[in-house]
Parts: sequence; structure tokens; C-alpha cells
Amino acid sequence: MTSTTITSSSLLKKLTPEEVRAYLIEHPEFLAENTALIESADFSGALVDKEGLPDFQRYRMAKLQEDFIALRVEHEDLMDLMQESLQRQNRIFSAILALLDSPDFESTLRLVGQELAEILEVEAVGFFFETGGWLDQGDYAYLKVVSPGKVARWLNGGHLVMEEVENGLEELYGEHADKIRSQALLLIEIQEGLPPGLLALGHADPMYFATGLATEQVECLGEVIARSLRRFLRK
Repeated sequence: MTSTTITSSSLLKKLTPEEVRAYLIEHPEFLAENTALIESADFSGALVDKEGLPDFQRYRMAKLQEDFIALRVEHEDLMDLMQESLQRQNRIFSAILALLDSPDFESTLRLVGQELAEILEVEAVGFFFETGGWLDQGDYAYLKVVSPGKVARWLNGGHLVMEEVENGLEELYGEHADKIRSQALLLIEIQEGLPPGLLALGHADPMYFATGLATEQVECLGEVIARSLRRFLRK
């Protein structure tokens, strides 16, 4: 092996595919002047002409068609995602309008604990507050009162959890728990001095809440629920 061969081999080891590609793009005449490279290249995935040689024009057209199909699929997926986001937004807006029209405290509790699942088109809704002197622990008509610290444990110390689950917790969703595959758990704080609450939304689609779509809308819904209850407690 000559010193020239050794030097060329060393240079080739230092070259990256990106550098080679960049060079060929900047020097399109290179392949035309070095046809031996084309003859030795592997075009096993390319179309061939009648003489068994790679047909670059047909290969390029086929590649463009593949790229177009991929782009169209991506576009359709994006449109589906936007449509789903718009539908979620409309459902939450409908819930907010219903809350604003709620005439009293009990009606607001009934709306959240009983009617919200149908408005939002989710499988189940759980509505909870911790006991703290204003309600005894137990199940009421439209909400459950749980022991102190329960809400924080459900939320892992945060204020919002949106995730995929294998099964919903029975203590959150009752008889609908086995249908739940994703959930949104949201802290509800009516006012300072009152125990914290929790809104649990459960859906059968594993990705419905796990994608993180509509996070701000879910938070907005929670704030409207808190304000709706707060206005009646002040009277």
C-alpha cells in the first residue's frame, strides 16, 4: 500500500455522510464527470429501464410521489388533530356557559357531579372535597367528601395531572372505573380557608388526555367551577 493510498484512506475515515452530501449538492457536475461512481452505486430500490439500468427520472418521480403521500397523510393527521381540539374546546365552552347560568349552589354541584360527563362527552366525572369542618366525610348527592390529604395524594402534590392509565381508580370513577384509559385530575380551590377539591375526568381513549391537548381549557373549566361555587358561598 502506497503512502498516497494510506493518506486517502485516512481522509475518507474523517469524512461524514453529511459532508459528502453537501459537496455533491454544491458540485452537481461531479457525478457526471465520474460516471464510474454511478455504475458502482447500489440502486437496488430504484426502478430500472429496459436495459436493466437505473432509471433516475422514474426513480425521482416515484420518490416525489412517496413524499407527496407522506405529506398528505401528515396534513390529514394535523387536520384531524385540529378538529379534535376544536371539538374539545366547544364542549368545555358549553360547560362554562352552563355553569354561568347555574342559579344556585345545589344546581352547580349537580351540574358538575352529574351533568358534566354528558356535556364534555367523557365516560365519568368525579367531584371531591376534603373534609374540614364544613362537611363530614362521606358520599353526597353530587360529590364525595374524603379524608384530609387525599386530594394531594391523587395529584402527587401538583395541581393538574393529565395521563394515560390502564384502569381508572374505583374511588375516583366508581362503576365506570374499568372503562377509563386516560384521565385529567384538577385541583379545585374555592377560597382560602376551605379544604381543597378535585375534579376527575375519565375517558375511554388512552390518548384523549395523555396528549396534553386542551390543558389550558381544562384549567379554565376548573377555575370557573371554583368561582361558580364561591359566589354562592359569599351570599
